[in-house]
Amino acid sequence: MITGKDVLLTEKRGKTYIMTINREERRNAMSNELSDRMAEEWERFNEDDDLYVAILTGAGDVAFSSGHDLKEDVEGDVRGGDFRSIPPYQARRPHPMVPTWKPTIAAVNGYALAGGWYLAQNLDIRIAAESATFGIPEVRWNLPAGFGAQLEYFPTLGISAELLMWGRSITAQRAYEIGFVNKVVPHAQLMEEAMEWADYMCTLGQPSVKAHKQMIYRGRDMSRSELQALGRDLFYWYPAKPGVVIDATEGPRAFAEKRGNTSIDFDKK
Repeated sequence: MITGKDVLLTEKRGKTYIMTINREERRNAMSNELSDRMAEEWERFNEDDDLYVAILTGAGDVAFSSGHDLKEDVEGDVRGGDFRSIPPYQARRPHPMVPTWKPTIAAVNGYALAGGWYLAQNLDIRIAAESATFGIPEVRWNLPAGFGAQLEYFPTLGISAELLMWGRSITAQRAYEIGFVNKVVPHAQLMEEAMEWADYMCTLGQPSVKAHKQMIYRGRDMSRSELQALGRDLFYWYPAKPGVVIDATEGPRAFAEKRGNTSIDFDKK
C-alpha cells in the first residue's frame, strides 16, 4: 500500500497545477494521511503566484475518490496509532467552503462517492468521464454526510432527497443533467479536456477571475445591499486608480485595439 508523500502526486504544467490522488488499492479513498497531503498542496498552490489554476483527479481508471477510508476507522491510521490519533495539518484557507480563490477543476475519472462527491463539490468546475459514477451513499452504512447541506446550491430538493436519503448513485450523464457536472467526455479525453479548460483560464485576467469567484461563494447568503458592498470591495481597482497595483487599463485597451487577451499582464510588478 502506498504511503507517505506519494499518496498525492503533483505536477506543474505551465501555470496549471495537477494533483492526482494515488491510492488505487483503496479506490483513492481519503485516509487521514492523504487529507493532510491535500491540505499541504492546496496551501502551496494557493500561495504560488506563478500558478493560476488547479486540476484534481484520481489515479487509474476506477475511482476519482470513493470517499473516507472506512478501513482506517477499524485498523487505525496508516502512519501508526489509532484512528485520528494524529492531529490534522492545519492549512491556511481563504474560506470554509473552498481551498483557494484561484479557479479549480475536478477531472472525475471514476467513482466519486461520499467524500469523493464532496471533493468534487468543493471545486469550481467538474468534468467527468462517461464511465464516472456519482453518489452520496452514507445512509447505507448509517454514516453522516454533513456536506450534503450544501446540495441546495446544485440540484432541486427532490434530487437532493434522492441522493442523500436513498443513497443511490447516478451516472455522469445524470450528474450533468442535474447541473452538478459541467461536461461529460470519453475517458480517454478527460485530462485533455481538463487541460483545455485550464489553458483557456490562464489567458484571462486573474484578478477579475478571483474576485468573481469570491462573489459567487461569499455572496450566497448575503442580502442585496451586502452583495452590492461586496462587489465594490472586490473590484476596488476598477476604474483605474493611482497607486493600485492591479492594471485596470490594459484590458479595455486590448479590446479597443482588437488584440485579444492572451498576452495581457494584468498584475503590475
